[in-house]
Amino acid sequence: MKKILRQKLNHALSAFLLTAGLLIPLLGILDVSFAQPQLLLWAAAVIVLFEAFSFNRITAVIGASLCLIGVMLWLFALNGLSVMNDVLIALSLRLSGQTAALPLIRDPVLWIMTVLIPLVSCFAVMDQATWLPSLCLTIIAALLVWLSNRMDLLPWILPAIAAVLLRLILDRYEELDPFRLLPWIAAIVTAAFFLIPKNSGELAPLKEKADELRQAVMDRLFFTEARDVFSLAAEGYYPQGMNQLGGKPDISDHPVMQVSAPRTVYLRGVLYNNYNGRSWSNTTGGRRYLWQALSQRENRESIFNENLPPETARGSLCDPLTISVRMLSDSASTLFVPQRIRELIPGGDLVPYFSNASEVFVTRNLNAGATWTVQAPLFVAGDSGLNRIIEASASFDDPAYEAIASTYTVLPSHLEQPVYDLASGIASAGLTPYDKAMAIQSWLSRSFRYTLDVQPQPENEDFVTFFLMTSKEGYCTYFASAMTVLSRMAGLPARYVEGYLAEPDENGRATVTGRSGHAWTEIYFKGFGWLTFDATPRHGGNSGQEAAPPSAVPDATPSPSEEPSPDPEPTEPEPSPAQEDEPTPSALPPEATPTPDPVIPPTEPPSSTSDEVPPSEPDPGPRFPFRWLLWLIPFLLVLLLIVWRIRKTSPSVRDRHAASERERFEIWVQELSELLRSEGLIRSPGETPMRFARRVDRSPRFSVSILPCGECLSLIHYSRVQPLKSDTDLLRSTAGTVKKELTAPARMRYWLRRFFLPLRRRDYGRIS
Repeated sequence: MKKILRQKLNHALSAFLLTAGLLIPLLGILDVSFAQPQLLLWAAAVIVLFEAFSFNRITAVIGASLCLIGVMLWLFALNGLSVMNDVLIALSLRLSGQTAALPLIRDPVLWIMTVLIPLVSCFAVMDQATWLPSLCLTIIAALLVWLSNRMDLLPWILPAIAAVLLRLILDRYEELDPFRLLPWIAAIVTAAFFLIPKNSGELAPLKEKADELRQAVMDRLFFTEARDVFSLAAEGYYPQGMNQLGGKPDISDHPVMQVSAPRTVYLRGVLYNNYNGRSWSNTTGGRRYLWQALSQRENRESIFNENLPPETARGSLCDPLTISVRMLSDSASTLFVPQRIRELIPGGDLVPYFSNASEVFVTRNLNAGATWTVQAPLFVAGDSGLNRIIEASASFDDPAYEAIASTYTVLPSHLEQPVYDLASGIASAGLTPYDKAMAIQSWLSRSFRYTLDVQPQPENEDFVTFFLMTSKEGYCTYFASAMTVLSRMAGLPARYVEGYLAEPDENGRATVTGRSGHAWTEIYFKGFGWLTFDATPRHGGNSGQEAAPPSAVPDATPSPSEEPSPDPEPTEPEPSPAQEDEPTPSALPPEATPTPDPVIPPTEPPSSTSDEVPPSEPDPGPRFPFRWLLWLIPFLLVLLLIVWRIRKTSPSVRDRHAASERERFEIWVQELSELLRSEGLIRSPGETPMRFARRVDRSPRFSVSILPCGECLSLIHYSRVQPLKSDTDLLRSTAGTVKKELTAPARMRYWLRRFFLPLRRRDYGRIS
């Protein structure tokens, strides 16, 4: 009885120390007000009850039954289900960085964790568990404190470290009194903590490396924070606000980046699919994918057209070229890159991600000096030979075309019939989709005046309609919006793009400034992918937005009449929020089947479309990335189970805890039998140990003879003598040699049987 009470006391002390080292840090990570040391008194009461009810099997059954009854009563009779639902919702929000709901469920969280953590600690310090579970739990708690950057909670980890040391010593020396060890353990742990110099210059480099490592882990695994998204508004192109295109811009001349490229390159920043009559927004780019993630390789290849056009249809235009970018000023998190990226090499500590909209960005805003290099083909609409490649590609299977066409041909229902008639008349000049797109681009570039000195955009008129039918002048956002809308009316999947136009000099270098900010259109062709179209009239100079000569006036249009028909008074679209960069998961675009080339739509405008979605704004997003805990904790628990099981079935561990030499001898008999069985060497019925050992020795599988073990086993078994330490040592040494020489399949069978098969099922007796 005295020995049992001492064991219970050892367990209770170890469990309390482990609880103290886990409970307060975990509560503090959730909310600083949750970390209340007085909760340890209630935790101690839970531990005492656990030890009392685990005295024997009867008390354990009684305790488990009472616990189950109490939980059921709380869940179904005392509104526990509703409380648990509220707790889970609040914790889910906390994992996403939102803390407003935590005060509402403060008491339930405190009580639940004050009960659960002591119970977990009690199971972790049981005799069969050794010291490994305590160590794993302590490491998890320390890792969470480190990742949350709550270093003020580190001192509360010290009791858990003391619990690990206590379990480690007691596993080796069970006869020691833990209360005699505890002062020494406390002194060692406390001294180790306080002897670490605070704010020491020698530790500053180590702290920097640790911070860099933590940031690298967060960037690559847990990037869910809101980010700043590029917009031409940064260069003064939205004078009437982000929700309204048009107006006289106030363009900046500040240097943005230095670009090295062999030819003119369109550096994409942000892409929009949804037009509501006033502005563009993105409704397709909600998910984020790590660029280097192997699991997203196929998705990345599809989004960036890495496999288009097919190999047999490619020409020299599709050969990748090298583009290098160096930022000259701070910017949003967007990486400015061409459309068809074949290779992306980020500089420094940049960690690139991409979205379904094919935007590329990093985990924080760019600073001056940031660099990256891209390998990509650089072709644009109008390049020689491009039409032949597009026509040859159209006959190939393109599973993504149908989904892309359904997304990028949507138009708002308020667009009027004269605009559709105009698009139909322009596109009728082309026989193929590429010819239709070129006809629209040529007509816009030829027929409208480029100028930055524009009148304000009327609030109650559609932006594109006003440009095409009334003002007939504007700058890049006017031409790109009109090109995108007219292309969609002609049945061509099109999207609106904002970024920079880099036009290198004879040395292949271009200094991109705010005046190089530009907008253009990308059109998707079946079997070929996305292609850049720039309808903005080109002029001299090396900037994307140069003023046009005053003589540039619209030519006659191929539409029935250049005069706009009377428009009914339009109504302003009602905005409905759309999220630009929401980090929560959403479904990927559905896999599509091939469809015929698009045809010109009927003259009647569409009657029902998803329209009038205002420009998206970045979702505030989570501020504290804890969502990964939903995956990390189960993984660590499974890993802990594996380690515990392997440790429990280890013959060396069982040897140390054996009560007699006979028990140790039988442990190594069982181990040797397990190893031989894994190699397919099983003792036949009626076969003596010595005969079996000779049969094993005749098979040249091991460098050690099994016969001495067979002789020893026969002597002890048939003469009923007690084994000596030398007999156990012989078996232990032989088993160690056999284990090292197992074949790979036998080693796999050995570990599988050891992990899954209970010990009592593996007690084969005397070498078999």
